[in-house]
Amino acid sequence: MGPRWRYTFAELAGGLRGNLLMTVATVLTVTVSLTLGGMGLLAQRQVNDVSRLFYASVEVGIFLSAELPEEQRLSLHSQLEENPQVERVIYESEQQAYENFQELFKEDPVLRDSVQPGDLPDSFRVKLVDPENFAAIESQYSAFPGVEKVTDQRGVLDQLFGLLNGFKLGGFAIAILQLVGGAALIANTIRLSAFARREQIGIMKLVGATNWYIRLPFILEGVLAGLIGSVGAILLLLIGEATLLDQVREYVRFLPIVGTDDILAIAPLLIVTGAGVAAIASFVSLRRFLDV
Repeated sequence: MGPRWRYTFAELAGGLRGNLLMTVATVLTVTVSLTLGGMGLLAQRQVNDVSRLFYASVEVGIFLSAELPEEQRLSLHSQLEENPQVERVIYESEQQAYENFQELFKEDPVLRDSVQPGDLPDSFRVKLVDPENFAAIESQYSAFPGVEKVTDQRGVLDQLFGLLNGFKLGGFAIAILQLVGGAALIANTIRLSAFARREQIGIMKLVGATNWYIRLPFILEGVLAGLIGSVGAILLLLIGEATLLDQVREYVRFLPIVGTDDILAIAPLLIVTGAGVAAIASFVSLRRFLDV
């Protein structure tokens, strides 16, 4: 190792020792902010996985009037089965609909008893090859004699995932605010470290040291704090996955839950973000507050 690098790492170690409390505060702030950011990224992956699962199983409901003749119902059923846009058709009579409702809400007697036989109409549950083709199916069958209404479950899902995306964006906003706070702490730490060594910096400038040679130890000091914070965030996410999410999987077996692979997939982004924000904050602090 050459003398220049020995000097750089010696200055780096001295800066960390001299501002130990501020460095610890910076690392903790970066850890918290990147943990929140990582949770937001995992939430995005979770929402995407669940939305793909739910939207893939979306069904179109074609509700029939009670006066529809049996011949017309059979004709509609045949047309639906022959439609190339339709993957599957299930006919549900009003009695079947009532029994299914009673079974579905058997734990809620008030809601269960609010529906009587005959309240729910006959219907077809239609699974489309492409759920995005609902408009074409609706326009084709809504005017069919005896069809009262054609509905799509996507409307409910859109509201649900809109709410989840709102929570996700809120988490990102909090993470960004925390990261800005971490950047401010890094900048202040580097400025104090440079101010404490201002005489040494002045001497180095007099003997012809370049600006980058002088700045490098300070920038590395900030980058190291950012890297430690990002690694801490990844470890917290892994601990959370091994404890909390494992318990969630025990109770929610029918949904895909993000896991270790997802955390490792976002880990490089967290590391780059932590180191990058720290490097920029350190550089800006030196450029603004020091004439070096």
